[in-house]
Amino acid sequence: MTQENKNIKATDLSQLADVVEAVLISVRDKRTQVRLALAAMLSGGHLLIEDAPGMGKTSLARALGHHLQLNWTRLQCTNDTTPSDIVGVNIFDPKSGAFEFRQGPVFTQVLLADELNRAPSKSQSALLEAMAERQVTVDGTSFALPAPFIVIATQNPTEQIGVSPLPESQLDRFAVSFSLGLPSSQVEADILRDARAGEETLEQGTPVLQAGAFHALQKKCHDIDFSDPIITYLQDLAGQLRTTILPNLSVRALMQIKGLAQAHAMIEGRGFCVPEDIQAVFAPALQHRLGPVTGASSALLNEALLQVSAP
Repeated sequence: MTQENKNIKATDLSQLADVVEAVLISVRDKRTQVRLALAAMLSGGHLLIEDAPGMGKTSLARALGHHLQLNWTRLQCTNDTTPSDIVGVNIFDPKSGAFEFRQGPVFTQVLLADELNRAPSKSQSALLEAMAERQVTVDGTSFALPAPFIVIATQNPTEQIGVSPLPESQLDRFAVSFSLGLPSSQVEADILRDARAGEETLEQGTPVLQAGAFHALQKKCHDIDFSDPIITYLQDLAGQLRTTILPNLSVRALMQIKGLAQAHAMIEGRGFCVPEDIQAVFAPALQHRLGPVTGASSALLNEALLQVSAP
């Protein structure tokens, strides 16, 4: 296995560690989730967070956008959200006698689609083209989205009133999912003692990355060595799942796991992937394909890891 990657500089790796620490100032006590979110973004994947309101989802999106120097927009989904509320709409201009396209909130680098499962299914599907192809089509005309383009979507627990499950085609577009959950008692006490904790003071300090640096890091992420033994290991894991709990596990899902593993290796400070990289992202990459994010779904996937020998 390759033990170094000359395309990846030590400064790149140290910057990623700095991003994690900077985001943790705003999203306290959630190191694992912050690292998973950064890995998803580095790999070019989209992120799904299932949680009740007030758990820090917006804080996470804002802090990542700030320290990665990416433009971000928040879209609050409701039961009457329409596709044009997301992608935009053509409006007739009487002065010019022509239609003018007004961009929707999807034209950003980081889109926080809050409470996505409250939106009608037709509105949810308006994001499918954007997430898969990084473009939207309105009245037969296609418009490219900014690069990078990443969706951080949140969904409320399914037992809440007014929500509907996301379809499989939508879930398959997300590279990783997790819940933030409550902080520890000590961190919660610290937040309560903080006189400014209730204010929107989330963009703390100077951004870690320079403008445009994150897009370059995304490209370098694809250069992380993913050797043949690691490919075989991932295929063996997929075969195990296809005979048990995920018979329709897609190749796209495996590509997402590969990208997440490469990003995880990069965050760990390595230019090559090891089995532990796949193991770290395996359950978060697949658990939303089993239904609501729960400890039970994660346990099933971790059980599959134990049944396949690592190289």
